[in-house]
Amino acid sequence: MQTFIQGTSFDAINSMVFNYVMDVLDISGSGSKSYPAGCTYQASLLIESVIQVMPTNNPYQVTVSGNVVSWNVATPIRLVVFASPNTGRESDYYGFSLYSYDGNGNRTIKLAPDFTPFCLVSVIDVPPGSQNIASPVPLGQKIVTFIRARDGDARMPTSFYQQYNAGGNYGFSFVQTGGMTQTGCRMYIFSNYLVNIPTHGFFVYRDGAMVWHSNCLPLNMQLLAGDVTSAAPMAVTPGITSGIYIPQDPSNPQYGGYLNMNCSSAGISNGVWKASSAVVYSSRIISSSEASAFKPWAISGRVGLIDCSIYDQYYPYALGLV
Repeated sequence: MQTFIQGTSFDAINSMVFNYVMDVLDISGSGSKSYPAGCTYQASLLIESVIQVMPTNNPYQVTVSGNVVSWNVATPIRLVVFASPNTGRESDYYGFSLYSYDGNGNRTIKLAPDFTPFCLVSVIDVPPGSQNIASPVPLGQKIVTFIRARDGDARMPTSFYQQYNAGGNYGFSFVQTGGMTQTGCRMYIFSNYLVNIPTHGFFVYRDGAMVWHSNCLPLNMQLLAGDVTSAAPMAVTPGITSGIYIPQDPSNPQYGGYLNMNCSSAGISNGVWKASSAVVYSSRIISSSEASAFKPWAISGRVGLIDCSIYDQYYPYALGLV
């Protein structure tokens, strides 16, 4: 079976590698949530600007036991849950399901009413400086956002946002604050909300509601581990990540030095694409007394990462912009 994005010969569902973001939760305190059986689950705290997290010495714990994800966190933060259907598992819904097969004929769900990946719903080039950006996604739907340097901007951008209500939709306020210069960025928004529904093509429904169609570009999200370089554009979930002190004289750190505030970023470094969780967005000299009182900190959580190649090539068609 082939399903082409309108205006192209690109069959996203069969050509792309993707994973199932089963859930995105804004959590606080302790709690748990159960998910369908027959899957292998992975859960991680996610660094993203939508949640304002202050550093703390209290522990952040996330555990997965079977199909139950539990958490105990000291401050509000975002949680992402990935699901991998186990080989042989069937969909819990009647109707169309697409499977992949191994060499022995064993099949695994690839697309079904209860297993649809997040899809790309918007790509926005955000100019430098303070900006308010509205999205097409209604509040209450689940979203994940990523940013990278804009085309032609050969640097590591420093951009993150605060979320606001834009007439019932998600809005993003990119502000210059705390010594940060908002450099501008390209922003990718993924959601379980569907846009640009074609007049004809391939559709998947769950309980009478459409959950997938042939213009969807599925999310393939990884979790960043250290710095990564690539020949292809990459984007990361944007957010503040850490604060560190660098003494002017390492042999006498009590004499003062630089307080560096770091954020996640993806852009050009030394002529290649780079994704990092520790790009300096603000640096200032601090006195010896302030240096003595400062304790380095890092936000608990991981930075999300995507390869942008396919999204950049096909988003104008998938989103109905051409």
